[in-house]
Amino acid sequence: MACSLCHEKGHNKRSCTRNNHHVTPTVIKVKTTPIQIDRGDPYTSELLRQQFTLHKSYALARLEGTQHLGVRQCALPEDISENIVKEIIHNKVGDTTSRWDCKQGDLHSQQEGKQECKCFTSDGPLSFTPSSHWDVLYFLDARHWLSNRFVLHRVILKRTSPEWKEIKISKTETFEDQTKQRRRPRISWETLYPQIQAHCTMVYDGTFEDIFA
Repeated sequence: MACSLCHEKGHNKRSCTRNNHHVTPTVIKVKTTPIQIDRGDPYTSELLRQQFTLHKSYALARLEGTQHLGVRQCALPEDISENIVKEIIHNKVGDTTSRWDCKQGDLHSQQEGKQECKCFTSDGPLSFTPSSHWDVLYFLDARHWLSNRFVLHRVILKRTSPEWKEIKISKTETFEDQTKQRRRPRISWETLYPQIQAHCTMVYDGTFEDIFA
């Protein structure tokens, strides 16, 4: 009598080796190579150059194709703008301990603590997370980034500094007022700068290529 499972003679369905209950699982051994994880800063100067060039080419092509529609220029992705700031901090400010971490956000330094980065590519308002904290602020003026010009300002005010809390966001509300309401304070650079000018230093004004020197 032939097996009803494999149709071969000499055994039945219960003793058939093709029965799932009697098949010995095949163990596949895969040889793996341990991944080398960079415990430092994986965003190298070479990677920044690559990503900036790639994004700039895209932005210029998009601008050329849509300029008749009045489409605004592309902004800089956070990873690019924050690492531009990092390179300037390394090479112009002299703090080589500054590191970028996409999970924690912005930059972290052994010398300055958390280095909050704000980049703006237009005259529109800057936005702040109500719960964010920092030890020093860096404002990257990239309004002319497609013309290859960057200006970086360093503001030595903590999030908890009285001078920062009292910044006027509107005629009736301060930065602290809006954060207590869990609102995102929004303020343009032109409105903000006169209020923090005494604590602000311009640390760079130049091209993308020169940030590495």
